[in-house]
Amino acid sequence: MRICQRSVLFRRIALAVALGAATALASPASAQKAGGDVVFAQSSNPPSLDGMVTSSQASRNITMNMYETLFGFDENIRPMPILAESVEISPDGLTYRIPLRKGVKFHNGKEMTAKDVKASLERYRKHGATAGLLNPVTSIDITGDYEVTFRFAKPTPTFIEAFASPRAPAVIIPEEETGKDPGKINFIGTGPYKFVEYVPDSHVKLAKFADYAQDNRYKGPDGFGGKKTAYFDTITFRVMPETGARTAALEAGEIQINEQIPIPTARRLKGDPKFAIYENKTWGFLTFIINLKQAPGDNPKFREAVQVALKMEPIVGIATEGLFSLNHGWQYPGTTYDAGDIGKQWYNLGDAARAKALLAEAGYKGEPFSILTDSNIPEHNKSAVVIAEQLKAAGINAVINQVDWPTALKIRLQDTGWNGWTLVMGIEPYLGPVGVVATLVGNTAHFRQPDPQLDALYEELISGKTVEARQETFRKIQARLYELRGIIKIGDVGIAQAARSNVKGFTPFRFPRLYNVWFE
Repeated sequence: MRICQRSVLFRRIALAVALGAATALASPASAQKAGGDVVFAQSSNPPSLDGMVTSSQASRNITMNMYETLFGFDENIRPMPILAESVEISPDGLTYRIPLRKGVKFHNGKEMTAKDVKASLERYRKHGATAGLLNPVTSIDITGDYEVTFRFAKPTPTFIEAFASPRAPAVIIPEEETGKDPGKINFIGTGPYKFVEYVPDSHVKLAKFADYAQDNRYKGPDGFGGKKTAYFDTITFRVMPETGARTAALEAGEIQINEQIPIPTARRLKGDPKFAIYENKTWGFLTFIINLKQAPGDNPKFREAVQVALKMEPIVGIATEGLFSLNHGWQYPGTTYDAGDIGKQWYNLGDAARAKALLAEAGYKGEPFSILTDSNIPEHNKSAVVIAEQLKAAGINAVINQVDWPTALKIRLQDTGWNGWTLVMGIEPYLGPVGVVATLVGNTAHFRQPDPQLDALYEELISGKTVEARQETFRKIQARLYELRGIIKIGDVGIAQAARSNVKGFTPFRFPRLYNVWFE
């Protein structure tokens, strides 16, 4: 099929390629030095290194250095081609022709073709942690050795924007691996670093991929794509759950980059020339999720009591040690989809007396309310403690169940065994409204029980033909979230990261880009 008209979206993606040459994060070649092993410390084990099956940050830290996708986001969160050359969209919006880059090698030496792409995406339909991204696509056809074509039942103007999501990326792997169950594949990608070994509770090691096919459309890295150069011989991701241990290792020079350090420590080290300190003030949303399938959270009046009981400022303040913003909204203030004051009347109340009256209406009899949290992510366990105390003050029998992060991820997928769950939504707010709402709809909704109204609004959002139409839909979504109360917004959180000052080229992003980074 010949597609004679390119869409506005395609022109925007093509422009991102052109701009990349000027805006990519490149550094003077004379300063760059190859070799060495960089040690990056993070708080928890990756639940999986099968890149498409998990949305865990602990996994994404590692896998985004190993795997690549057809599309991703540039530095300014615009869709850009990575393994794709471009996308051409038919005038009716029902056909997307995607030429692929040629000469791209997998870590096993095989060249990537359309067969690998189709097979990878069909596996993503079955096992992808955000498999719903492909729901609008009725078929993926091989239309050339280096070309695939997506076909749609109806136009989906937000498709490329959503499909570029790195939350649980639709990574491309060799065709022969795609028939395997989650976690059973050989960890083979096309990225600048390849898998060497994984020793749980110790480390993951990657090595430079000598045959990596650089994207020469760019001068340097840009967002999740661009021209990537592996300078280190190896990367070691060390698993260090204890915050103090990570800080001590950084100060001793045993690690070179620390995923997250306490805010007081960041302030102490900021003036020391041995360290570089980075602050990201819009890292994520701190949330409290309620299991709608298990009592007492299945009762709307009980959930209203929880909303009314919570005073957000002390929760997020203690959880982040001071790097936070109070924000009731489900997008960052001032961004395109900021829904204004909708729901604000329910936010940051801390009204224990009113909550007790609502509990009486709900018929609550003091049943245990189990708050699931983990020992690896400080914002999670610290907020759980404060939330529990506030709920107890309102008459709720709150009990904390603290486990490690991989175990928490498994428990929260169950319909029973937990009532509330503390979660920082890190990548989703960064992606925009589709990224946030995609986690709250369908059978995999965070709060377990799908909400038909929210599901319908999500479909309206992704099919909105204009920004203005999608903005209006998102205002309705924010209103519905405050009616449903399956997920309660606590506040916006920031994080601090740190590196030894001899680490050059490192730029904080949604994952640690350890390519185009070197030792001085």
